Amino acid sequence: MTITCDGQKIQQIREKIKQVFDWDCTMNDMMLLKRYTISSDGDLVMIVR
Repeated sequence: MTITCDGQKIQQIREKIKQVFDWDCTMNDMMLLKRYTISSDGDLVMIVR
C-alpha cells in the first residue's frame, strides 16, 4: 500500500468515525490503521483484539 493510498484510507476512516460516533478521532495514524478499516461497501470495521 502506498503512502498516498494510506493517506486516503486514513482520511476515510476519520470521516466515517465522525459520521458514526460524532467525534473527531485524535488517534495517531498507525494506530488508526491497526484498529479500523473501511469495507468495500463503505462500512467502518473495528478490529478488536
